[in-house]
Amino acid sequence: MKTNVYGALMILVLALLVSVPMTQAQVRARAEVGFDFSLDQKSMPAGAYEISSVNSSVIAVRNLDTRQGQLVIEPMRVQASQAAGIPHAKLVFRKYGDQYFLAQIWNGESNIGIAFPESKREKELQTASNDHQPEIVVLAMK
Repeated sequence: MKTNVYGALMILVLALLVSVPMTQAQVRARAEVGFDFSLDQKSMPAGAYEISSVNSSVIAVRNLDTRQGQLVIEPMRVQASQAAGIPHAKLVFRKYGDQYFLAQIWNGESNIGIAFPESKREKELQTASNDHQPEIVVLAMK
């Protein structure tokens, strides 16, 4: 049993080592977020944020003021329509009342972005609200 676990771990480590050189160059972007928000069930305070790709399957979102961060593993990729072209670098939030939830990250270098599914808390707010559609808030990144 232990041999199987060690063998599986070794294969995983080798796969990661092989895939790292093939990943894209690390992308970093910054944005000033003027409100607290939720990311993947975690509360993030307002402040200056840096978003970077650690590798092809991990994104880091870090508050530069508090040094608080969140790693997003295997984020869901979304594609902008070809007709729209490449979207500019931006953060997209869903807003319910005074609560914000990070919905998408676009790095401005391709038409592929990252999307975050609605959290349990968001679904609760939708149910409690008369208007089930959130307000969309977009912040440009540098």
